[in-house]
Amino acid sequence: MRFLTILAPALLAGCAGTAPQYYSLQAPAIASSDAVRNADAKYVISVQPVLIPQELSRPQIVVASPDTSEVVPLSVALWSGPLEAQIRDALAASLSSTLNVLEVGAAKLDGAPVWNIYVDMQRFDSLYNKEVRQEAVWRLVPSGMKPSVQARVCSAQVRVKVEDGMSNLVAGHRRALDILSSAIAETISGKQQTSPTDGTLHFRGCARAA
Repeated sequence: MRFLTILAPALLAGCAGTAPQYYSLQAPAIASSDAVRNADAKYVISVQPVLIPQELSRPQIVVASPDTSEVVPLSVALWSGPLEAQIRDALAASLSSTLNVLEVGAAKLDGAPVWNIYVDMQRFDSLYNKEVRQEAVWRLVPSGMKPSVQARVCSAQVRVKVEDGMSNLVAGHRRALDILSSAIAETISGKQQTSPTDGTLHFRGCARAA
């Protein structure tokens, strides 16, 4: 209980009676021609709804203890929308940019080559003033492609150091999602992505899925 009794008051001090702050995982929109995706690409991608741990499916940002399984939901620090939807949208935008392809969401495209991407975010830890940790398993399911193109299941862990402040913690998660999306992009395209200099990626590899 030491984590709860020390960290929570430190984060909430001075916040009593104030309006809650809202945070988003979405990066600022790019208002330029660079945001136009390649309509001539050989495939499109469809990022499906993301799975997250049940204890994180709430409006409050949940801060974890580095040493125990204790977590603290912060009543004055809230996500601007459902966390699972924010993670999906952030990954979709980053993958679309990295691969230079269209992300079609839930749209149905008859006969078009599509990589369907299913992400299970097994860990999404927020260690205040220390680091963020993400661990994900993703499944790549081709549709409308050659029979030789097989479904795959892959996994990776990401860590990013963060400084004091909720804005820095959320920015760390945003950066971790960019690093994760680069790993996912590499498993789709086969092209090696630039290694992160501001985070740690542990890619566990892929296996052929049934």
